[in-house]
Amino acid sequence: MNKKDLLVLLNKLDFHPSKKLGQNFLVDDNLLNFINKTANVKQDEFIIEIGPGLGDLTVRLLNSGANLTAIEFDSRLYKYLGDFIKNPKFNLIHEDALKVDFDDLMKNNPDFRMIANLPYSITTPLIATLAVMETPPSEMLLLLQKETAERLLEKPNNKNYGSITVVTQTLYKTELIRTVAPEVFHPQPQVHSAIVKLKRQSIYPDIDTRKFLNIVVRKAFSKRRKKVVNNLQEYFEAADLKTIFNEFNFDQNLRAENLSPDDYLKLTVLLMKIKK
Repeated sequence: MNKKDLLVLLNKLDFHPSKKLGQNFLVDDNLLNFINKTANVKQDEFIIEIGPGLGDLTVRLLNSGANLTAIEFDSRLYKYLGDFIKNPKFNLIHEDALKVDFDDLMKNNPDFRMIANLPYSITTPLIATLAVMETPPSEMLLLLQKETAERLLEKPNNKNYGSITVVTQTLYKTELIRTVAPEVFHPQPQVHSAIVKLKRQSIYPDIDTRKFLNIVVRKAFSKRRKKVVNNLQEYFEAADLKTIFNEFNFDQNLRAENLSPDDYLKLTVLLMKIKK
């Protein structure tokens, strides 16, 4: 849907995009087609879409053969989509994506992917939530804020490297597909966006390890200027930390951004044994 058609539809619906909900609608058919082509949906594959908006990407995914579950928080858009899309493979849920029990939702279809133009404000907490599913999405193709994309893709020893970087890269291979200019949205955001693909590792930590990893990295990055050891001492015994750091030959002066995702996983596995 181009901008002219979108404005006509918004006027007809008497709909004003909510800044609070981060409603920025794509008005570039070429980009929508690119996302759909990149997704390469297989016939009858199970897909989750967060924030389907007015359904431009939704319809493309359904036409590609997807069994699609869309989660829409805005009651106005939920009603519109329910009236607009009549497809037996379409399941529409009226809910806040951050409150959805994805394990329960996908219990019969654990091998699913997520494809979405995500509201910027929920991106990080949503990915963190999905990362501790029993069976996380096998792949995610996400259009999100460029700054957030950079955080997901960042390497150690950089300011954008943080807890969500570690959690994501422990579980997924991350790839930047392309950057996206503000002009392809209405209303235009104040920042650039990016399309990122997250492909689940063939071997990844079990659910208990991933949950414990979340605790470790949150503590480690809680005060970035402090040493990792000092931050972790709020949750773990100093003597245990000293033993583990010596075992791995980690410098106890290291800060959170100096440790790689593999380093954090090693720390987590040993700290779990100590906590038991």
